[in-house]
Amino acid sequence: MALSRGMCLLRPIRLSKGLTQDQLSILVFEKTGISMSRVMISQFENTKRPLSPEQMRAICLVMGCTEADLYEWSL
Repeated sequence: MALSRGMCLLRPIRLSKGLTQDQLSILVFEKTGISMSRVMISQFENTKRPLSPEQMRAICLVMGCTEADLYEWSL
């Protein structure tokens, strides 16, 4: 079996910090220089678009979580 990425868990992490998608977008850009629109964040949260490694790391730096926290993973 191969490791597979399941549902994105960004929304509950973001909401636990009391942030809107717009606020997260701004914080990520201010702290890392990586640009993510509110629409992109919505697509990530709805598992419509996968996060790139750079996007994952940027969100983790801002949210204080790990890359493993951002998705359900299965073997």
